[in-house]
Amino acid sequence: MNKTKLFQTASLLVVLGFATCPTGCTRPTNEYVPPPPPTVTTALPVRSKITPFLEQTGRTEASEEADVRARVRGFIQQLDFQPGEPVEKGSVLYKIEPDQYEAVYQSAAAKVEAAKADIQVKEARVATLKAESDRAALELQREEALKKQNASSEAQYQKAFAANKAALANLESGKADVLAANANLGSAVATEDQAKLDLDYTDVHAPIKGSITKTFFKLGNLVENGDRLATVVNDETIFANFSISDRSLLEFMKARELAQTENQIEINSGKDKWRGKKVYLRRETDDGFPFEGELDYVDQAGIESDTGTLGLRASFENIDRQLLPGLFVTVRIPAEESVESLLIPEVALTRNGQGSFVMTVTESNEVTQTSVIVGQTVSGWAIIQSGLKDDDQVIINGLQRARAGLKVVPTLKQLSVDAEALLRGRGQPDTASAVTPANGSQVGSSATPTDEASASTTSPKTPAP
Repeated sequence: MNKTKLFQTASLLVVLGFATCPTGCTRPTNEYVPPPPPTVTTALPVRSKITPFLEQTGRTEASEEADVRARVRGFIQQLDFQPGEPVEKGSVLYKIEPDQYEAVYQSAAAKVEAAKADIQVKEARVATLKAESDRAALELQREEALKKQNASSEAQYQKAFAANKAALANLESGKADVLAANANLGSAVATEDQAKLDLDYTDVHAPIKGSITKTFFKLGNLVENGDRLATVVNDETIFANFSISDRSLLEFMKARELAQTENQIEINSGKDKWRGKKVYLRRETDDGFPFEGELDYVDQAGIESDTGTLGLRASFENIDRQLLPGLFVTVRIPAEESVESLLIPEVALTRNGQGSFVMTVTESNEVTQTSVIVGQTVSGWAIIQSGLKDDDQVIINGLQRARAGLKVVPTLKQLSVDAEALLRGRGQPDTASAVTPANGSQVGSSATPTDEASASTTSPKTPAP
């Protein structure tokens, strides 16, 4: 019964609803309103001088490293250092039990003194024999004179002659004994020197200045001659060893020659033309290349035939010990001079199977797709070899909203390049916000573009002006 009444009430409301709107009344219609043009950020390419550079990975090593080794056999009696502490060259690190070597040295020293005394005795005997020889010679002369005067017999003369001969023989024997005694002294001195060396070797000294590792032998351990006790490492200067391929080397040399020719710089073709060149280094976690050093060695054997690479080494001051031996690092070698090029932020590039292109905005605020040829990319910048002009407005932000032929509302941003920052792997282009609207009114502070930047020559193309 209640359901029937409810249905009747609903039907009545529907009828009344139709009655309130007579035939021919108008209803609102949905009309299409096009969205406003999207906003994008644009920038003019930056014309700047690019310094070609070569970039490769390598590994660091300490400039000096020497093992501390035992020179004699014995028990370690004393350790005079703490692991990791700095030590000076010649400072005592270990003491090996010296008793045995002290006794040997004292015995050798006594033999030296005995040999010296023996020489003195034999030299005194030679002096006596010399006197006897002189007396015998005088006696022989006297007998010869008497014989000529028939005042002496033949027997007396022969006796004097034999005595003189015997005296000479004794003198030569005495001299030979002195020579033998001197030789014996030399041997004794050599034995004493060796015993003194062995005694001195019981104090184990630092071979170089540096920091010492932990000891490989504990107090009281028996060590043998030649055992490695510890290692001293001097890392105040760090070497970075790396290799470059022959192709990269030739490309870099070509880029250097191009830069030197354009800047009218005389090309150095000497044997050491690489030595002393500035080099930058970065660790895996570094922002850019914060370490500056110089190239100090190029493999004189040239290109290795098995790998097709050339070995090089750079040195870096490391007083604050920010670089550790054994690190994998990246090194960058810049050329002497720069080449003028055109740069845009790398984020403005779009790549597909047909090549690279950018989106530009015309004077009528219409988006066009422009093909470009890219040389290299470095620190967020792309070097454009062809396809763009200095006054082309390139879209650097809002590419997802830009389509070829579409109208946009551009906001122009002024970009700048810092030469030193870019060479050190920094100087990322700031594409976050615009500073100058398209109508030319100033919105925020703008940076003045600098003159120079840097570019890698590790890709197949060489930067062109």
